[in-house]
Amino acid sequence: MGIHKYNFENATEKREADKKLGHILIPNPDGQVKHPEHLQQHEMLQVLQRESLNGNWEVVRKMIAELSEHQKKDTIEMLRRTNNDPLIGKTFPDNSWFLNNK
Repeated sequence: MGIHKYNFENATEKREADKKLGHILIPNPDGQVKHPEHLQQHEMLQVLQRESLNGNWEVVRKMIAELSEHQKKDTIEMLRRTNNDPLIGKTFPDNSWFLNNK
């Protein structure tokens, strides 16, 4: 049996795949019991985003400093895009703010 990947949000594509394969095998979720760190990270990111939107830069800087090195760049970019979104209307400081204030 071949593997068919499709966008679950696209109903037409799902119907076509269902016709072709007869059914779609979706693995059972293993839940938060096996991966509690994902829930903790999600909650921490929500707090970080809220602090960023409120302009609490000292708190944001400290929270970013606690992230692993590989998470810092992506997190800063996520916060920058959220704050700089025209619908949000805030301004996220540039990288020099983060780098110079450790």
